[in-house]
Amino acid sequence: MLIVQVFIHVKPESADAFIAATLENARNSVREPGIVRFDLVQQQDDPTRFLLVEIYRTPADPARHKETAHYATWRDAVEPMMAEPRRSVKYRALFPEADAWERPR
Repeated sequence: MLIVQVFIHVKPESADAFIAATLENARNSVREPGIVRFDLVQQQDDPTRFLLVEIYRTPADPARHKETAHYATWRDAVEPMMAEPRRSVKYRALFPEADAWERPR
């Protein structure tokens, strides 16, 4: 299990468009066999800041995700919206057990 948190800061005028593009990407991403969860959250006190929580079954799954058409569409659409480069941090799950991370489909 690999957990990736992606920290994103968008330009204020781009927040709504970013949300729309990212929701579309997230809806497609959760259909990928290697993705357990793909969560989008918005910072409450600064609506230009977002967090993606991406949970993958294996360390190879993020690379497969980045080869999809929906990821490429999202990446190209949101790049001009960024107030600063997005950054990510990778984690490994300690608790709960891997099967407890699964969402009902």
